[in-house]
Amino acid sequence: MVIQQRTELQRNRILYFLSIILGGVVIADGIAGYSSASPSMQVVMVAAGVIALAAIVVANIQIFSFPRRSHALLIQRENDTVIATNAVHEGFKLRFLRDVLHEHVFAFSDEDHVQFKPLESDGYFPAMVVRDVRKVLLLRYCTMMFDDVYFVDKTNRWEHHDSSSNSEPTSHKREQPPLRAWKLVP
Repeated sequence: MVIQQRTELQRNRILYFLSIILGGVVIADGIAGYSSASPSMQVVMVAAGVIALAAIVVANIQIFSFPRRSHALLIQRENDTVIATNAVHEGFKLRFLRDVLHEHVFAFSDEDHVQFKPLESDGYFPAMVVRDVRKVLLLRYCTMMFDDVYFVDKTNRWEHHDSSSNSEPTSHKREQPPLRAWKLVP
């Protein structure tokens, strides 16, 4: 599996728009010159038009399948941290994190599921509990994998690390994601 950085995806998106424009020009030119072309050239124009139409369809599919930004919420409790994410379709990231932190990853208890159930209405799904791992190490792993990493500590102080273009953010902002159902969980 190839994982591309978001900046490369932006460049690819520009190429898709250019493909659509070029395909439109080829189709318009084929329609305009079809009647005055020789029969063998008409066959070439039809073939070029079909290829251009296929390129337009593929480019549109690629543009509309552009991935959303993946977020990770790191919610610190006493000596453990709950990781919730909006990118459950990117389970390979969570499996990698679980494999790296294997002895520190624990299952959710029934109380944990009840406490973090309100996050699901905002699109964040609790994935795992990590115990006895330093905040710096956990942030480093998560910024390598997710576009936005939000960290909240026990005093409800938020940090936002934007790592969509660089996996090593040098600073953070004091902002929280748009959560409607958030309340500090003891």
